[in-house]
Amino acid sequence: MSEHTSAAKRNHTWEEAFRKVQNFSITPGLNSFINPFSLLKLGDTDGVVQKIDHLYVDGISLVKFMQYFLGRKIERYSFDDSSIAPQVFRFVKEQNLPLAIIGTSQEKLEKSVAILEKRYGFRVAYYRNGFFENRQQRREVLEHIRHLGCQVVVCGMGTPLQEQVLIELSELGWRGYGYTCGGYLHQLATKEKYYPPFFDKLNIRWVYRIWDEPKLFHRYFVLYPTFALYFFHYLLTRRR
Repeated sequence: MSEHTSAAKRNHTWEEAFRKVQNFSITPGLNSFINPFSLLKLGDTDGVVQKIDHLYVDGISLVKFMQYFLGRKIERYSFDDSSIAPQVFRFVKEQNLPLAIIGTSQEKLEKSVAILEKRYGFRVAYYRNGFFENRQQRREVLEHIRHLGCQVVVCGMGTPLQEQVLIELSELGWRGYGYTCGGYLHQLATKEKYYPPFFDKLNIRWVYRIWDEPKLFHRYFVLYPTFALYFFHYLLTRRR
């Protein structure tokens, strides 16, 4: 694929993503989150953004970009304890909805499930790690979730795989509340309150994440500037 074709594909995907961005409310359908890193991934992935029902902005930098350059009055949301995760899990408890969780390693998953069950007073109907031997095994797991009648599914496998899993589940006939959660399960198992109040209050959670996971340095200091360049290219082509 030529650079021109790649840029056109990326810009088209971003246009669709920005159109779907909204402020958060608990709504049936497939719900996911975008930030500069995930937009770079999704820009090279076919058919994901188009099949996600609701998108929210996870990342204060992208919120500012969209407010200033696109005139969108949106806020930051992410699936973690600093944002909407408690709201979703309280909804699960109050409505007595069967919950399935997919993601992270088995050890981290079991720890995070135990924390959630204790914290919110519900039982997780089904949970499984995010590693599959092949697509057939993944399909069997998703069929099992559908047959169990799980009405809420939380999936943390990284973009774009977590979105693709929810899309596949929906295409099997499942209907309910689907949420991607990125690294939330890993973070929860590592530390119940992942972000110290200082970093959370100042909207510099990314600084703490780099300190906690040094591998993220490349994401924030290489990929985020790359996103900024692509974003301004998107703005220029959008105005032609």
